[in-house]
Amino acid sequence: MGAFTSLPLVGAAVNAVALPAPRLAGSLSRRMWALPGPPRAVRDADRELHEAADTATVRLDGWEVVTYAWGDTSRPVLLVHGWRSRALRFAPLVRRLVDLGYGPVSWDAPGHGATPGPVGTILDALRIQRLLQERHGRFHAVVAHSLGAPFAVHALREGLEADRAVLLAGVSDFDYLITAFSDALRLGPRARGALRTAVERHYFDADPAVWERFSTTHRIDTLEQPFLLLHDDTDEVVPFAHSLRTLEHLGGRGRMIATTGLGHSGALFEREHLDAIAAFVRGVGAPDAGLPAPSAPDGLRTA
Repeated sequence: MGAFTSLPLVGAAVNAVALPAPRLAGSLSRRMWALPGPPRAVRDADRELHEAADTATVRLDGWEVVTYAWGDTSRPVLLVHGWRSRALRFAPLVRRLVDLGYGPVSWDAPGHGATPGPVGTILDALRIQRLLQERHGRFHAVVAHSLGAPFAVHALREGLEADRAVLLAGVSDFDYLITAFSDALRLGPRARGALRTAVERHYFDADPAVWERFSTTHRIDTLEQPFLLLHDDTDEVVPFAHSLRTLEHLGGRGRMIATTGLGHSGALFEREHLDAIAAFVRGVGAPDAGLPAPSAPDGLRTA
């Protein structure tokens, strides 16, 4: 999803082009769709943590992907950030996991943070996660936020080894990458179809099945890991219904904590959320742990 600036005017132009030249309209809108905007800056409060990371790179095609590790990486936990974000978005969770003796591991996706563009795809994220697995071994958990959710779930389906998974305000429908951008531009049906076709052609060998195959709900019932989902019912970036769909497909292996009034990223910063995530990573209250689920802290409700 590209940077949403002056989008209605841009959308009107794309709609006009789509009538006589849908392929051109698709190419133009795809280029905008793939722009993440300026890299998210490191907050002053997180500068010391950023500098304390064991920073390295993995080479992937034309990218030098910047990776990070903290703490005891013999007990690694993989963190997967979302669109227009970076690894250090997880700073409060990194601190909590390090205090508990774990080793958080993450990376800045192509075109995000310290990794130069252009942006990559879910397939590139899969390769990066596999490279981090080769470096650090089996993960105690994978924790993903927003667009990171389908990236992490796809990696698990493709054999990434992790004991459990946490999805925070996670995108469920991979198709949302198209619909959210199209809605912001107010694209008409012809322009929307042109964008979808252009994305399929440019990134996925013209395969129209990618929207189903890369959704979190696709074959998630075949995974053995227990899942914890957290989502706010006032989230204006990724609708709450996305996590409900994922939860439904997980059956008994999923547990959800719902909040109200914390928005899209509240789960990354609130103490109660960090407590719940840390407990789940440790195996407390997981669906497979043989333990009762912990009571929801104040301000939270479980589903």
